[in-house]
Amino acid sequence: MLRLLGVTLLFGLIFGLARSFGRPDPARSEEVQELVQDALTRVYFPKSAAVKVVRGGETLHFQNRENRDRFLSQNR
Repeated sequence: MLRLLGVTLLFGLIFGLARSFGRPDPARSEEVQELVQDALTRVYFPKSAAVKVVRGGETLHFQNRENRDRFLSQNR
């Protein structure tokens, strides 16, 4: 009798975990964004908001045009 109860509880636990495995966690519903570092200020921010410059085959990211312009004027 106890063995049957134990097997039933174990089956229910495994089945419950398997059902919830593919579901997104509501607490983590925010979209994860890749961060990049501003080449001038060294501050990290979302890549989707970046002002980009390709220089010497390398892509540089900036938070705004002012940072880009200041960096380019200092690093000619």
